[in-house]
Amino acid sequence: MFKKVSKLFRLTWIEKLLFLEAFLLTGIIRFAILFLSFNKLARFSGKYKKESSKTISNKDEAIIRKVGWAVFAASKRTPWESKCLVRALTAQLMLSTRKVSSTLYLGVARDKEKKLIAHAWLRSGKDIITGANEMEEFTEVARFANDGGRRMI
Repeated sequence: MFKKVSKLFRLTWIEKLLFLEAFLLTGIIRFAILFLSFNKLARFSGKYKKESSKTISNKDEAIIRKVGWAVFAASKRTPWESKCLVRALTAQLMLSTRKVSSTLYLGVARDKEKKLIAHAWLRSGKDIITGANEMEEFTEVARFANDGGRRMI
């Protein structure tokens, strides 16, 4: 416990605020997933079947890295479930407010018992921000591009 608290004190104020933003947004998004229809969530996720640009600036790359860290760190510490869809939507919203484009991908696969399982991951530029470790096992079934005020392909 002491180690975790001391880590928090070593963060800069900007990192602390970014972490707090991610933490709060994971809760809001988790609530939205539980109580809103998928169609309503999809409207906020971007344009269906579109891709965001894979070209990004150095400034955007730094933002993407920081947002990815904050979402990962916050989602590990929430008392509510913050799995792949919560992480991807949180990162997408945080990037969008910073005018950085991204694409949310949804995929499906079968587990060992042949049950259908789902996964979500988020790409910004050429980097996978959330869900990278498992995405190869899933077949993409939908994508939603959020241009963050930028050009989409």
